Amino acid sequence: MALPGWPHDGSPFHPGEQEVQRRVGVRDKVEAIGRQAVRGLMPEQHRAFFAQLPFVVIGAVDEAGQPWASLLFGQPGFAHSSDPRTLSVMAMPVDGDPLSGAIRSGAALGLLGIELHTRRRNRVNGKVTSVDENGFAVEVEQSFGNCPQYIQKRSYRTVTETGALLPQPESLTELDAAAIARIAAADTFFIATHYAAPGDGAAYGADVSHRGGKPGFVRVDDASTLTWPDFVGNFYFNTLGNLQANPRAGLLFPDFETGELLYVAGRGEIVWDGDELRGFAGAERLVRFRIERVLRLAGRLPLRWQLEEASPILAGTGDWPAAEASAAMARPADSYRSFRITRVERESETIKSFYLEPADALGLARHQPGQFLPIRVRVPGVGTLMRTYTLSQAANGRDYRISVKRAGVVSDYLHDHVGVGSLIKALAPRGHFMLDAAGTRPVVLLSAGVGITPMLAMVGALFPDDGVGHRQRPAWFIHAARNGRDHAFGPWLRELAERHDKLRVHVRYSQPGGDDELGVTQDSVGRIDADLLRSLLPLDDYDVYLCGPTGFMRNAFWILRGLGVAKERIHYEFFGPGGTLDDAPASAGGAGSDLANHEPQTVHFARAGKTETWRQGSLLDLAEQAGLSPVYSCRSGLCGSCATRIVEGGVVYPAPPLTPPAAGEALICCARPGSKLVLDL
Repeated sequence: MALPGWPHDGSPFHPGEQEVQRRVGVRDKVEAIGRQAVRGLMPEQHRAFFAQLPFVVIGAVDEAGQPWASLLFGQPGFAHSSDPRTLSVMAMPVDGDPLSGAIRSGAALGLLGIELHTRRRNRVNGKVTSVDENGFAVEVEQSFGNCPQYIQKRSYRTVTETGALLPQPESLTELDAAAIARIAAADTFFIATHYAAPGDGAAYGADVSHRGGKPGFVRVDDASTLTWPDFVGNFYFNTLGNLQANPRAGLLFPDFETGELLYVAGRGEIVWDGDELRGFAGAERLVRFRIERVLRLAGRLPLRWQLEEASPILAGTGDWPAAEASAAMARPADSYRSFRITRVERESETIKSFYLEPADALGLARHQPGQFLPIRVRVPGVGTLMRTYTLSQAANGRDYRISVKRAGVVSDYLHDHVGVGSLIKALAPRGHFMLDAAGTRPVVLLSAGVGITPMLAMVGALFPDDGVGHRQRPAWFIHAARNGRDHAFGPWLRELAERHDKLRVHVRYSQPGGDDELGVTQDSVGRIDADLLRSLLPLDDYDVYLCGPTGFMRNAFWILRGLGVAKERIHYEFFGPGGTLDDAPASAGGAGSDLANHEPQTVHFARAGKTETWRQGSLLDLAEQAGLSPVYSCRSGLCGSCATRIVEGGVVYPAPPLTPPAAGEALICCARPGSKLVLDL
């Protein structure tokens, strides 16, 4: 029989936890999950789990109200549960422990059962009901499991008592050299926090949690200050919620090799934004900790551990040197730097990927999924040209990747002349089309052609190859291409979807080739239309990210609106703020159709000797439809690459370009004819 969930009318989360959940945008979802997963009693498997442990972690407050984390240990079975609402622990804190005397009847206690060699952990919070010289019993108020993220795998052994005298406890007001060295090398610590409020609710009390990272993930800022990253977790925010309401906390850094226990007490502050946070890969927030007291107990643990394997999810997280270098690079964001091409890969007949690493040995400015990289290239016989290319992979702290479609002077030069070892200049990443990492809704990534590039960075952030992404929310990746020859990254996307059950991929080809196979290279044939999106997306509450040719995006925008997706949920990329999709509805036809309430105009391309009738879209769209290949990059009036001389007539801009053209020129990527027009193309 299934155990009941949360047995109380009130929330399993207190106001501090709820405030953090609300700020991150997961409040309603986590409330529903918590009512199922947080119980008022211990499941049978949790009771058996605690009984097999050689140690447990506890969190409580001393007489002054200061929280401390500590370890209790014994032979397996020393922690046991006689019934689902009781956990008994036959051990007490060692001499000199800050929680000596704090475990008394009625005291709030948090317990963490953690098995390092299996990476399992379960939590119990409650109140002490009885105490004697051998141990104590706790009445269970909250019981729930935790995932194995960030736990380093360690095997243990018991140390035989030698009878040697142990050093006396050392009490300090700040870190000394030995404490700094211990923390700087740590890959694990435990943190105790406490929340109390009138009403004595079951969601209140003490808590103790595990924190893990690469060695050095806790930065020693000075002898009185620590900073560490807060990675994505279960979104309960037990620790941060307590800190939000009560900043006092206690940290415990165990030395797994020597048995030393280093206790640190002080006050924690949540850092929600800043260059350091943005530069630390995998960090959702930072915690800055002001130290008030330090206590060191040498050789107290009768257990020793040997590291077997670091948590595999840590491969997707950064470190402080990289974060600090990234923050430093973000400050001179408008200065060009040299980057060396370290890898070139052909993704399709028309698209190549270029991997760029800094040539100056400094760090990378971290980018957000969806942003672009401005580059500067000297093309022989033409001059120095600027282009912007979307970064096509999630930030990894090592390199940038741009995936370039052959479509003009600079792209031709990159395809034909730039290889491994070549140098190009680039600014720091920028752009406002970004994945909302704090979102909780299902995600739709909808693209066509080379518009796939920002979506690759987004899907890579949501579903990384080497760990858990920002939110692990359901996502649809829907892509339109002409055929397999034009389609880039198809095999990689399908492999990613096979590894993540919350990611679904659908590819539609409009003109399949002889080597294309339905169900293998593509999932359907035709253009992306209302029937397809309706069949794939049964709900209407999505965050949609849209990128591709203007006509495709406009039509997709109005199809989504017709399916009930709110306008504010549809985010799109013109590779810069160069236009809007909601100025006119589209037809119910395929992705190539586009309606706009403007009079048709005649446009003559003088050098090509071609005359076309403009009805919608930009002049660049019209030129491409006429078979011309004008120079362009950003399609938004940002880079000025597409500036074209006006021979006769005038142009209008639906939105002012960021870089106004010179007199007598038009930025054809974002301009429309204002009258009969002749262009020098």
